[in-house]
Amino acid sequence: MPSIIDHDHSKMRFNASSMIFVRFLLQILVIWCIIYLINHLLLRYHETKRPYIRLLRSLGCHISIFSIGFYTTSFNRVFYRIGTSNSRLWKIWFTMGILIAFATAMIACLTLLILPIKYIYEIQRRIPSDREFTMNTNNDVRSFTEEKSSKQNNAIENERDKLLIQPIIPGVNVPLEQMPHFFLALLLCTIFHEFGHAVAASAEQIRVNGCGYFLFLLYPGAYVDLHQEQLQMISAVRQLRIYCAGVFHNMILVAIAVIFLLLNPMFLRYFYTEAATVYRVAKDSPIRNLLPVHSMIQSVDACTVNTSNDWYRCLRSINERYPHQSSGYCLTQTEIQLHSSHIELNQSIHYDCCQNLSQKNYCFLYHSKQYPDNNGGCMEARIVTKHPSCLINSDCQSYNGDSSCVHPFSQDNVTRLIRITHSSGPTILFVGSIHEIYRTISIQSYKPNYIYFPTMLIHDIPLFFQYLGAFSFALAFFNAVPCYALDGQYILSSFVEYLSPSLFKRRRASILLGLIFGTCLLIINVSLAFARYFL
Repeated sequence: MPSIIDHDHSKMRFNASSMIFVRFLLQILVIWCIIYLINHLLLRYHETKRPYIRLLRSLGCHISIFSIGFYTTSFNRVFYRIGTSNSRLWKIWFTMGILIAFATAMIACLTLLILPIKYIYEIQRRIPSDREFTMNTNNDVRSFTEEKSSKQNNAIENERDKLLIQPIIPGVNVPLEQMPHFFLALLLCTIFHEFGHAVAASAEQIRVNGCGYFLFLLYPGAYVDLHQEQLQMISAVRQLRIYCAGVFHNMILVAIAVIFLLLNPMFLRYFYTEAATVYRVAKDSPIRNLLPVHSMIQSVDACTVNTSNDWYRCLRSINERYPHQSSGYCLTQTEIQLHSSHIELNQSIHYDCCQNLSQKNYCFLYHSKQYPDNNGGCMEARIVTKHPSCLINSDCQSYNGDSSCVHPFSQDNVTRLIRITHSSGPTILFVGSIHEIYRTISIQSYKPNYIYFPTMLIHDIPLFFQYLGAFSFALAFFNAVPCYALDGQYILSSFVEYLSPSLFKRRRASILLGLIFGTCLLIINVSLAFARYFL
């Protein structure tokens, strides 16, 4: 059944992505092991130990297993000058940050409460269909419930990418070619987050001891080192301005990213022309040498392509049909006889009429007035595909009254003969799975009107802002939750102190309960996110 086949392919795609991720992870681990080994050897030998330690201290560098960090005081004066200039305006700015952080915290906690309930409801909703599958014994009913279960599994596969909280895994849900966008966006989010803390502290006359940035495996991060004794001596409101500054600045980045993504299509309409332009062809693509980057796709089989949406719509429509139901080509009986290596009359749909006679030849099915059953003709694919396209025999009446619509045929119901026309060369005939085309070719909907206009504005920069907005919102979302080791821990402490400055015991109990609640809530949701994504 089509749904079962599609589900198998979705499993194959996920397994392929998992293999890419495992290979990529192994490469990262090997690189880190080499770095750690070199660091260990340089510290072990007397000839290299002293100069190497001197170099590390000058850079403020510290290397440990799977991690490298840098600490510097070079930006302390910069933070001080920015924070002390117009300090009154900065205090107003960061007071607004308290309100934004509290609103984010309310939304985050409410969301983290609702998501587990929603997940439990979805599990209960799937249980009846599983019971129905086990109780039915009739073959027809069992086939129907299998198809229904398969469709539900397909829906789960499609919903996986729509999860509000999901793990970020290079090679699985982050393509490896997008790693520069991923890395730069995450680095900018963390730096801007810590920049907010540093400027807010300077505006409140709190000394910044230094700042640092680090790389753990592949994930960058940053932090600021504040004078803790001075920080504890100021009022709760002033502390809140400092602690909420990171969440506030991340939400500012979210607003900037959203504004850019809303305005970018308007800009593209004036300086770019709508066209289905090839943006990327993967190295493992079977048509990498045939389809140049920046060429424009014109059609896929009989489906016209003008934008990237058209491209993916055409691929989906081809994939939803059986191979012998795909678009065919109009040939007369004389042409079929002329071009066929041999003909199989009354052919079974489980029999390939070509039997690998030649790489140029392909098996085509057709019906004619003389032979109304399935007939197979083994013909050269490039000659056949030059004829007019059709879906049924009646589409060929305008071509010739004696013509038939011949359809490409494959025995495995997966292999396709796909005809791709583009602007930069001859028509491409691809034989294989439609998923290979979908996976290895990326299409964008615009081409620049002028040579000096970069194509980065079409795809790369919007993609960067998508990552920037997503990562900024994630940092703000999680740091707003009252959880140990996150900004929410200090925000909650300062807020409770503001509400009850004199009742130390009650304040301490409230903080402890709030942190336990927030930490458990976050752990539950992160665990469910991994479970929903991989199970």
